[in-house]
Amino acid sequence: GEGEVTAVELFDALENDRDLALVDGIAFTDKDGSPVVTKPRQLITDLDSIVYPAWDIFKMDYYSLLRMPHSTNTDKCFPVLSARGCPYTCNFCYRMDKGIRVRSDESIIDEIKLLKEKYNATYIIFADELLMISKPRTRQLCQAIIDAKLDIKWSCNGRLNYASTDVLELMKDAGCVFINYGIECMDNEMLKVMKKDLTVDQVIAGIEATLEVGISPGYNIIFGNIGENKETLTKGVEFLLKYDDHAQMRTIRPVTPYPGSPLYDYAIEKGLLKDVEDFYENKHTNSDLLTVNFTTLSDDEFYAALYEANKLLLDSYYENQHEELTKQLKELYLTRDSSFRGFRHT
Repeated sequence: GEGEVTAVELFDALENDRDLALVDGIAFTDKDGSPVVTKPRQLITDLDSIVYPAWDIFKMDYYSLLRMPHSTNTDKCFPVLSARGCPYTCNFCYRMDKGIRVRSDESIIDEIKLLKEKYNATYIIFADELLMISKPRTRQLCQAIIDAKLDIKWSCNGRLNYASTDVLELMKDAGCVFINYGIECMDNEMLKVMKKDLTVDQVIAGIEATLEVGISPGYNIIFGNIGENKETLTKGVEFLLKYDDHAQMRTIRPVTPYPGSPLYDYAIEKGLLKDVEDFYENKHTNSDLLTVNFTTLSDDEFYAALYEANKLLLDSYYENQHEELTKQLKELYLTRDSSFRGFRHT
């Protein structure tokens, strides 16, 4: 569970030689070498009660060099959590905590103000599992950012069923430059299997609206859920080739049945995994390789299809990069663009 209260109680117990079994939310071995698992830690209901991170013990000049889509060489980027949890139940998600808990707008704004004043923050990375939990909540937070005149850029995780033009325009006005979307698949039947609560039409409408208002979308597509085939993969590739604005390099990765997810339970039920140890020790060797094959393809067919798909995506990305860099060369030498400062990665 969450560690803020647990850590303090644990350190207090260690310093004062108290019984560790009385500390909720930990696991340890006793003097006999036997495992002890204490009661789960209760969720923190009031997120405003959590103190800010101890930024002063970090080298913040280095920490702020996190790079995000549409961050410039001079931006100082910092992550902020505006909420914890997610109201959705996708079958591949290993979220440990149920429900959603949201910080107050005042608390969020105060933290951003402090990051600006102490560390010259210019770009906020909202690291929530899902910032766009509803249209009213998204509008309310955006209006609070506008009213506070924070003058920052920011990015977040979003939901395409809430990506309407009016909401996106307000996000743009509040400084949003990038929304990371969990699309996962461009096939309606597979979206139902994944329990995404999305349709292909909603995905396309939301992406087109996002691009139209001038915000970059992040495209997350995975392959290999229950019953997928080459056709569902092809639909994802065609979608990316049509709509990707190349703000990030995007590839398609295999779905992974992480322990805690419904997909993991399905793998256990079908005899595709034995237990957690089998997952970590034998099956999950790399996030870009199969852990369990849920598709209609053989393993060799699966990898061949994924190779061809990602080769197309990489070729498209680097073709776009070549065009952009060539354009910069022309502006530098043929128009004497004095603002050019070299071909940097960040």
